[in-house]
Amino acid sequence: MADYALSDYHERSKHRLNRYAPGPGRLDWANQPNPFRRYFAAPTIELPLLANTLETRFADLRRGRMPAPRAVNLDSIAILFELSLGISAWKAYGETSWALRCNPSSGNLHPTEGYLVTGGVTGLAPGVYHYVSCDHI
Repeated sequence: MADYALSDYHERSKHRLNRYAPGPGRLDWANQPNPFRRYFAAPTIELPLLANTLETRFADLRRGRMPAPRAVNLDSIAILFELSLGISAWKAYGETSWALRCNPSSGNLHPTEGYLVTGGVTGLAPGVYHYVSCDHI
């Protein structure tokens, strides 16, 4: 029964080569989901914004000038999240504002979430951590 319900839903809701999937025909701008996932009961760790402090430019990497290896720590994790999933700019039109992120996304929907699973990094207890790009935490 569950297999039938799943395949039936898929057939009724998928786009086809000659037409879009049926829908309401309009967008309800007042009923939008929050673009940033949060786990409110989870503790937060403020991450420093350090991308501007990097000494190696991207162009140098293409020329074979690799930076010296360093241990993974809270600062390097912060840089990784900032440059891969962070906010690159905020746009505004009238009273509406929205974030632009470093990672591309069709329709600016950003279904990609960042998680860190660690067994112990200097300055960070072992655990599973979720990255919230709008607050860099």
